Amino acid sequence: MKSGKTGLIIAAAFIGPGTVTTASMAGASLGYGLVWALCFSIFATYVLQEMASRLGLITGQGLSEAIVNISQNTFIKWFSIALVCAAIGVGNAAYEGGNLTGAALGLANILPGSITVWALTLGSIALILLLSNRYHLVERVLIGLVALMSVVFITIMLIAGIDTATLSKGLSQFGFSNTSLLLAIIGTTIVPYNLFLHAGLSAKQSREMPLSKAEISTELPAHKRQLFASIGLGGIVTFAIMSCAANAFYLTGNVLSPGNIASQLEPILGDYANLFFALGLFSAGLTSAITAPLAAGYAICGLFSWQPTLQAKEFKLVCVSILVCGVLVATSGFKPLGIIILAQASNALLLPISVLFLLYVMNQKKIMQEHTNTLLANLFAGVILIVIIGLGATKLSSLLF
Repeated sequence: MKSGKTGLIIAAAFIGPGTVTTASMAGASLGYGLVWALCFSIFATYVLQEMASRLGLITGQGLSEAIVNISQNTFIKWFSIALVCAAIGVGNAAYEGGNLTGAALGLANILPGSITVWALTLGSIALILLLSNRYHLVERVLIGLVALMSVVFITIMLIAGIDTATLSKGLSQFGFSNTSLLLAIIGTTIVPYNLFLHAGLSAKQSREMPLSKAEISTELPAHKRQLFASIGLGGIVTFAIMSCAANAFYLTGNVLSPGNIASQLEPILGDYANLFFALGLFSAGLTSAITAPLAAGYAICGLFSWQPTLQAKEFKLVCVSILVCGVLVATSGFKPLGIIILAQASNALLLPISVLFLLYVMNQKKIMQEHTNTLLANLFAGVILIVIIGLGATKLSSLLF
């Protein structure tokens, strides 16, 4: 698998229903007030994904395998495994609930049936596709629809224009008035399971096409450039969604709701806006609903040295467990937009666990040899970690006290 393809997969992974909904709600309620959070998230995603990619490329092993080999001490080893299982398991289950809710919300807006009914239906479809190992048959079509939706958002942003005064205000005044939405922006962009997914994909590439030292010195800069371009593209799409919502709701005084969220596409699509938006949410949701269990399967199976294939019963068990938990979240009866925001925010709260392990591994010479983190990379990662932990602690304290 070429490095450019892995970067595009990671970028596509965070353009799901959570990104569409979260960015829409941020733009509708705060205008450009959380653009700074989006910029921070895109920067953090690049820094962390570059580390994950470098780990896989240099060592030929994923982040899960590297974590297992952190220490020979049995207690430390199993404590580390338990922490990662909790972070990936809980985070992916919540994320899966947001994916299914987003897809169900899209279908419920254009077809008869409640969100609960559609979430159960979509969960069943995802289960069949996963167990049959034929999800690739529909994956390209779904990703194509998501890409088309992204192009529409960018086009509308360019046509409608950007209110530069409001944008300048948003960039100069850090908004903290809605911590849940702030964490959701971070959680929907810096997706914890993507760290495991990217390290695993790069490791697979390294095992299939072993590189010499000279080739590695050429390949690493290429990885960085392609990753920068891919994640930057994902950031532009997210900003376009936020900008469209700001123009359609924040600057007009209209209030966003599940019933009118598609109206931001009306400048181009007119009466077809609702249908197109629904198809986009459905495509993004179902694609992510398949990807999240797979990523959890790769991460957790790597911890226990299980076979990371859908033919292995352990891998199937992990995938099915994540999918079932997601269906339970999606059918819980809570407000759909609230579920999606909560799912993204929970990812941000659990993210420090994955980042701490990644940072530790990337500084081990016995693992990374001469490709350990530079002082600047550690500084960037440290700042990212402190910011995320600080925001998470602020949110938790507001809930507890």
